[in-house]
Amino acid sequence: MGVRAYSDSKNGVDAGALIGVEPLGVTVSTDVASLLMIDCDCIVFCSRDDGTYPHDDEILMLLAAGKSVVTPLPYQEARLCRDADFVARLDEACRTGRSVFHAGGIDPDLMSDRILLGLTGACADVKSVRLQECWDCSFAEEVPLPHAGFGMSPADAAKIEVTKTIANNFNTAIVRTAERVLGVKYDRVADGHDYVPTPVDIEAPFLIPAGTVGRITHRMQGWVDAIGPDPFFTIEVNWLIGNGMLPEGVAPGQYYVGTIEGRPSIRMALDLKVSHKSNDRVFKLGNMAVEPSYVATLVPCLQAIPHVCAAQPGVLPSFGPSLHWMADLRDSVAAEQSSKVAPGSTDDRTVSAGSTVRSRRRRTADDSKPVLCARGRPATWRGTGSPCGLGAGFISLPIQRAIEVFARLLYPSP
Repeated sequence: MGVRAYSDSKNGVDAGALIGVEPLGVTVSTDVASLLMIDCDCIVFCSRDDGTYPHDDEILMLLAAGKSVVTPLPYQEARLCRDADFVARLDEACRTGRSVFHAGGIDPDLMSDRILLGLTGACADVKSVRLQECWDCSFAEEVPLPHAGFGMSPADAAKIEVTKTIANNFNTAIVRTAERVLGVKYDRVADGHDYVPTPVDIEAPFLIPAGTVGRITHRMQGWVDAIGPDPFFTIEVNWLIGNGMLPEGVAPGQYYVGTIEGRPSIRMALDLKVSHKSNDRVFKLGNMAVEPSYVATLVPCLQAIPHVCAAQPGVLPSFGPSLHWMADLRDSVAAEQSSKVAPGSTDDRTVSAGSTVRSRRRRTADDSKPVLCARGRPATWRGTGSPCGLGAGFISLPIQRAIEVFARLLYPSP
């Protein structure tokens, strides 16, 4: 069992000590070669994202080495979002290593696909779908916020390209997933980025003077002209400081707001909290302060592990909703059948994540056999930056034990 780190100061340190809890018996290492010798079936890959897909080669290397990979990074619907060369390399890596690749997380995946699109199952007709995500950065660490544009003039903030790229990668996966699931074809897709000034001084987490940026909105929309002139699907990600900077129509405490215009029209508001019995904003664990949304980002990946280990080699599709609105319901059966075979898989028995039929395990099901390799740089996992800011590393242990270890990190005893 091991954890990978990227700084020499963490090499040889117990993972528990690294995050300020009791020793876990897991030694951190910077030696990738030795970590690859760990006999494991699945890696939870949560390295920091910079918007340039810097981890392509490493993910493909792991897959080719026989390690299946689950990640919350923006690889959802890679076949629709990435170029043909990467898709071919991804398929080849899975074939070579007889491994499985799956991308999940909170959004893309849980909120935008499984929950929001699942709600269209109540609709006889759909004219438009919108999801707003609102992350209040008031309790985030101060250091990265100015680099995103907070406290700058709107004109200067708009010059920061990296945040646009990071947001666009995730938003593209969300928008293209909706296109596939709902059976529509966009006539055009466009992104937009707003830098909204605060009307008053904001004192915390640092001084943001009135007239400078207090909310950053990244938006992507897809139009279907045959349905109407308005955008058919919209994803809007809002980074903001304080309730005074919430978008119009969003109330305090509403982390996600989904709006479906149709027959009937539906609106959902969903919050993620530490507890309904307190006003705590973060989980405290050792030297970490973890936002609820970070927990909800990682958990779908953990829940996918048994399905990944049971699947045949290839790309395991999304766990999207089984029944939902489609432009032509006759397409729903064909879509379900096509999802049962992951394109590029080495045989025709790879099944969709939502199917009740499971193919055989790629390796022995004996629980004494190491079957999980999880990845994380826990010392830097705090309530700032990308939801995938856990960092990077390796952990190998039997799957049940692995989930127990993650549970200790995510759900500490009171």
